[in-house]
Amino acid sequence: MDSFWLNSAFYQASRVLGNTGSNPAVGCIIVNNNEVVGVGATSKNGRPHAEENAIKMAGNKVKGSTIYITLEPCNLANNNFSCTKKIINSGIKRVVIGAFDPNPLTYKKGYNELIKKGIEVVLKKTSFENFLINYSQLCKYFLARPMIGLKMAMSLDGNITNNDIKNQWITSKFSRLHVHQIRSIFDAVMVGTNTMLLDNPSLNIRINGHRHSNYRIVFDKDLKINIKDNLFKTIKKNPLIIFTNKIINKYKYNKLLSLGAIIYEIGLDMNNNLSLDSFIKNIKKSKVKSILLEGGSKIASSFLNKNLIDIIYFYRSSKFTGKGSLNVLDKIKNIDDFELYNTVKLNNEQLEVWINKKIKKLYR
Repeated sequence: MDSFWLNSAFYQASRVLGNTGSNPAVGCIIVNNNEVVGVGATSKNGRPHAEENAIKMAGNKVKGSTIYITLEPCNLANNNFSCTKKIINSGIKRVVIGAFDPNPLTYKKGYNELIKKGIEVVLKKTSFENFLINYSQLCKYFLARPMIGLKMAMSLDGNITNNDIKNQWITSKFSRLHVHQIRSIFDAVMVGTNTMLLDNPSLNIRINGHRHSNYRIVFDKDLKINIKDNLFKTIKKNPLIIFTNKIINKYKYNKLLSLGAIIYEIGLDMNNNLSLDSFIKNIKKSKVKSILLEGGSKIASSFLNKNLIDIIYFYRSSKFTGKGSLNVLDKIKNIDDFELYNTVKLNNEQLEVWINKKIKKLYR
């Protein structure tokens, strides 16, 4: 039954992806005599933690129970309020975890402390699907950057633009609505300058049940953003981060700051584009653990060719767009680094999820 209950805990974690601040999305189930007495997940913005929420729900029924946690409980030094201490003090007799916390400040410390106190601890091998829920935490400490996904809408012949000006959308309304579900599991949504100027996107989450606050990130080398753009309409709820090069227009810069924008001034690479190395160096200091890159083609190919993409979401339309349309696959040098993980039917279209093969190497 351990696998069943641990899978249930991972389901709880999946429900709060993209909504836990700088802390990982953790799920927790407490079982006593085959009865679920406590359920918890990391709260909005990261606290309280999943274990605390589940223990509180269990009340007196927590004594003698087994707790199933997707990630090793925290046990920071000199912290009497850590989840490990709460588990010890609660009377829980057995702990099953899905993974060690890769954070060097806590790695195996909770595990070892629980064993030291006479509590049985089991590290349970979990499915690859569950492993992906913890992947942003692994990215943060093993790769020193956020997890980055790429979303692209493509025609049947592999194009990402449509020559038919009257019908600029490649995919259907249903598929475009589904994108918001994908957005909801990421901390931030990012676009390049061309997409910002052509589409005037909001980059927020507009689907019932998932309307939490996400970050929006824009690559805008020459600071072409307009204060009347849709990005500023929800800036109080959805923080806006702009990466640009040298600030020339100080008035505009100060105006953007006064509206609440967060602006990073970074250098250029040898191709005269914003440096991805500088971007990673700055963004990893923020609370953003995961980013969904939504294009356009120039920024998508640059991230792919730098091997910074972990997952690709291809929304494949039933349309052919023909010659003259833009085929992004022609610009990607390392597409063979990815393998098809899953296919989801969306009416007469489909979503293909491609996984970077390097992720499998971390799955152990």
